[in-house]
Amino acid sequence: MYKVLIISLFTIFFVAQNSYAKVPIAGDAAPNFSLTSVDDKKITLADLKGKVVLMGMFHICVPCMKQALEFNKVQDQLSSEKLTIVGINTSGDSKAAVMKYLNGFPENVKFSYLIDPDQSVHKKYSQRDMPTVLIIDSNGIIQARVPWVGADQLVKFLKKLL
Repeated sequence: MYKVLIISLFTIFFVAQNSYAKVPIAGDAAPNFSLTSVDDKKITLADLKGKVVLMGMFHICVPCMKQALEFNKVQDQLSSEKLTIVGINTSGDSKAAVMKYLNGFPENVKFSYLIDPDQSVHKKYSQRDMPTVLIIDSNGIIQARVPWVGADQLVKFLKKLL
């Protein structure tokens, strides 16, 4: 019985470490995805190569709405053809639920908002924080991965990459 407990604990420890090791962080290549926006446009990360990508992994929650509004401020301050901003509903919510959520915002989002019914991005990126913000450079390398961050900080960081 004692040996079974020790083996179980070691197994849990190593499995947890291995799953943590798979979290893409700054310096790693960003895993590709192909999703559809709420306005039915297909967006693939691979198609955005050559651009800097500001990506938000969101759920239907107030902190995620606040981050999306910060992304709007970034969009207003950095209208560049070299920058693409995307928000992704990573919790697998339906298009109807996401649209109801977005319609409750005090202003419209000014960037592509993608739906991920299979939670593929959540699985590939191992999202733990709501929201999670990633900045991916023009070569597809993650330059930053952080929880909520203000527009001023984002603009300063993004200007260095544009």
